[in-house]
Amino acid sequence: MEPPRPPLRLVPGGSAAASPITVATPPFELAALGTGLVLTTAMLARRPAWAAELGTFQALFAVAFVFYAVALLRIRRLAMLPNAPAVVLIVAFAARIALLPVAPTLSDDVYRYVWEGKVAAHGSDPYRQTPADPALAPLRDRVVHPRLNHPQLATIYPPLSIAGFALVAWLSPTVWAMKLWVVLHDLALIVALLMWARARGASAWPVMAYAWNPLVLIEYAGNGHNDPTALLWLVLALMWAERRPLLSAGALSAGALVKLVPLLALPFLLRRWPWRARVLCLGLLAAGLGWFWIATRGADSGLTAYWRAWRNNELVFHYLVHWTGGFAAARTLALALVAIAIAFALVRRWSAANGTRLALRTSLLVSPVVHPWYLGWALALEPLGPSAPWLLLSLTAVLSYGLLAPPLEGGRFHLPLAWRWVEYGVPMALAVTLGWKHRHDRSRGPSL
Repeated sequence: MEPPRPPLRLVPGGSAAASPITVATPPFELAALGTGLVLTTAMLARRPAWAAELGTFQALFAVAFVFYAVALLRIRRLAMLPNAPAVVLIVAFAARIALLPVAPTLSDDVYRYVWEGKVAAHGSDPYRQTPADPALAPLRDRVVHPRLNHPQLATIYPPLSIAGFALVAWLSPTVWAMKLWVVLHDLALIVALLMWARARGASAWPVMAYAWNPLVLIEYAGNGHNDPTALLWLVLALMWAERRPLLSAGALSAGALVKLVPLLALPFLLRRWPWRARVLCLGLLAAGLGWFWIATRGADSGLTAYWRAWRNNELVFHYLVHWTGGFAAARTLALALVAIAIAFALVRRWSAANGTRLALRTSLLVSPVVHPWYLGWALALEPLGPSAPWLLLSLTAVLSYGLLAPPLEGGRFHLPLAWRWVEYGVPMALAVTLGWKHRHDRSRGPSL
């Protein structure tokens, strides 16, 4: 007699491979869940200002998350349904297009992208000239310039980011065009995740963990954060690591020159690449990041300010500062913890993808700045095996924007420590519960 199939449990580091399933979710159920997600994002898009209607925004976000979570809980039953890549991509595309017209109000970063692009496209230097520089007065307008953050600081972005911004600004120096640039990369990232799943012989359905995630939708298609322009290259580097090492090396170099985060994958990929790929990547990084380091040495460097003092929505780092007595010492300890995580994965000979996943998660947990859109770096690798605690954190992370009402400060909001314990504590409690249940099930042994 065939033993009963266990229910789906989303656990940290779980396998994304699905066992043969004989019972499939009816197609109309999947259609209803995907349609519900898209309709909820369309309702979000109709709100004129998310920051001014924070309670409504967070309520609709929670509704979208319900559709998303139910779809993920059906992954095992979805295994027998055909056309998984097409379904995942169609819903992802529709939800992003619905949010594309939204004017960002929860974050002003996209306005900075447009500005840096205009500066570079007009032959000026965003690394040496701040938005407050009188020489850039001819570039100021009534839409972008008044919304710039930190106008006293020069750019923080690596050279390939600036090149992308300049290309968009040359074509159309508008927020809409910059958001389209981000969304196109995000859709390409989903296609890459689907191709990677196929190459691994895994089901395409777990790609929903990233492609349909409401936090990913609102932060990238809605708020226009440019993380997918680097995430795409990181995923390609991991996907090509074994079979196309030179392309993998080039992709990682490109990702790190858009944002520095892909450097966390470098120790794992260096171990797997042949020498030619190592030389190529290290040469490109030395040239590009060396130039970037020199270009950001000024007194008004945004990168220096970020590194030395910025804090937001942190929990673990709050206690690191308390224990070490200062920001710099806490930053050093946080880097040491990330290094320990990387060393652990290397010693255990984890795959490049799983090692990178651990490094990304650790860096997020100990970072002094944990904006909600930063979680996209962890979520992009969730298709390897969706983790319920990390997915839940992508729901609670929107608390960092405010507590159901616009912050009284009217500007930068910092979630009180007690509420940060709610934001991070609820997912941590779920992780502990799942871990205890897993150990309890193992101790009981297989049931007859």
